[in-house]
Amino acid sequence: MIALCLQVYPGDTDVAMDLAKLICELEPTVRDSEFVLIYRKDCDIRLPKFFEELAGMRFARAYARMAQNHEVGWPGGSNMLAHSAFMAMASLYQQELVKSDGFLLFEPDCVPLQRGWIDLLSEEWDKTKAAGKEAFGHWHQQGDETTLHMNGNAVFACNFFDRHSNIHIGPATVGWDWFFRSHYIELSRDSPLIYQHYNRYEMTQGEWAILGKHGVRPALFHGIKTPHGRELARANLLGVSG
Repeated sequence: MIALCLQVYPGDTDVAMDLAKLICELEPTVRDSEFVLIYRKDCDIRLPKFFEELAGMRFARAYARMAQNHEVGWPGGSNMLAHSAFMAMASLYQQELVKSDGFLLFEPDCVPLQRGWIDLLSEEWDKTKAAGKEAFGHWHQQGDETTLHMNGNAVFACNFFDRHSNIHIGPATVGWDWFFRSHYIELSRDSPLIYQHYNRYEMTQGEWAILGKHGVRPALFHGIKTPHGRELARANLLGVSG
């Protein structure tokens, strides 16, 4: 089983909470796993309680943790937030507050594409461990070894930080997943269940219906910067329109 770890900064708090709400709506009963929020220290002080109450309705264990590192802007702010997330998940795992041994690190511009999406990612995590790898996600620029990298919206071992504390953050001028790309490629595998089309500002019903990767319907899409993805998920997976 995998846990969820959603990152948030003040500029996308509303989007993140709507995504968290959608994720909870997709769960028919309480799931015996974890949903964790890593938030920047300049977020609204009411956010941790709001999230834990929301996520706690459908996840057996819901935690909000303030990021230990802080920087603003991109990519520095994103690098520090992700680093904090890795540290928090390792700590929660050590304390046995997180019982899952893998976690999905993701941002608010993601959207589930299927019912049962967490189960699908959990099964893929089992396959990843069986293959001797510690992460899986979406590999970019396949065929070009100089630019090949895995996007950071991916599933990792909960103890990943303890095992690889030297491949986080990077310089404030480039994303951590790009800077340490060769390391992450070595430790991970590409998966059809996580698909990225970065910086999309629109998605139609027709596009939603045919989204696929290597002939497989992904479980998670990353890169939609508008509400279209969540609206389509509610319409297609929950039968809710408007």
